[in-house]
Amino acid sequence: MKNGNLAELVGDKAVRKEIEERVRLKYIKRIEHLVGANNELMKELEQRDKERKGNIFIPNSVADRILLEENL
Repeated sequence: MKNGNLAELVGDKAVRKEIEERVRLKYIKRIEHLVGANNELMKELEQRDKERKGNIFIPNSVADRILLEENL
């Protein structure tokens, strides 16, 4: 009986370790994906910021209250 219990404990520990490794790899892959997406967005923001040089930024809260004059 002792050997049977020991074998079960060793087997359970091996299964647990395998599951932990799979979960760890899954999260590492997800983190790498999110970091890559974040880097792409940052590059796009920097590019748009360069294109916007010389333009004036108007926050939406202010822009909503601006009335445009109509050319008659």
